[in-house]
Amino acid sequence: MSRILAYGETLCCAAADVGELTWDSVRHFGEAVRRHKLLTKQCLEAGNRSLLVVAVFGLFVGLILVLYGADQLQRFGQQKFIGLTGLAIVVEFGPVFTAFILAGRIGSAYAAEIGTMRVSEEIDALHSMGVNPVAYLASPRLIACMLLTPALVIFADFFAMLGGAFMAWVSVRVTPNQFFQLFWQHLTVEEMTRSMVKAVAFGAIIAITGCYHGFKTTGGAEGVGRSTTQSVVHSLLAILVADYFISKLLLAI
Repeated sequence: MSRILAYGETLCCAAADVGELTWDSVRHFGEAVRRHKLLTKQCLEAGNRSLLVVAVFGLFVGLILVLYGADQLQRFGQQKFIGLTGLAIVVEFGPVFTAFILAGRIGSAYAAEIGTMRVSEEIDALHSMGVNPVAYLASPRLIACMLLTPALVIFADFFAMLGGAFMAWVSVRVTPNQFFQLFWQHLTVEEMTRSMVKAVAFGAIIAITGCYHGFKTTGGAEGVGRSTTQSVVHSLLAILVADYFISKLLLAI
């Protein structure tokens, strides 16, 4: 029982620290925007250098999803509706899987970079120079992730739809024209809005989780590795939990 209470206390303290870091990061958005070179660097890191892996991931997600969907629909003679799998890609698979990629690529990098600065006392040096570490390190990363994650989700959706259309034609002979026509007939503004809301929220989760574990790093090189691992694991868990609650909220509106 004592272990459970201790774990609950630790979890509450961590949640309070994450909330404080999030609020401080948002409060210093103005400073981050004024440091436009630093912000541009973080945007390039989060966006431009993630394009290839997001495109490949999206392509194969589309191929696999339509491959299995077509097999199931063909059993009931309803393969003409395979284009509806595009809705699942846009609303669910695109945002979640793209966030998973960014959590592994960007979130871990944030934890490692800031964690290395923490153990090498560079963050203390920022304090001594009168620079707010949160404004200098966390805020630009948070803005970059919140801006670029929706763009990367759209990019992933595009390649997933291409892969899905190709697989629909190969597996059940549904032409790309039929595939996209059905998809566009049923896609609504509300569903696109849900996708973008999720993308922004997931981007914030990735940035805050990575920065939080970076700032909390102790124990030298071993501590940096531990923080990096924890950042990825906690980001993935937080993304799944947030996905459920955001979906529940948006469907209720």
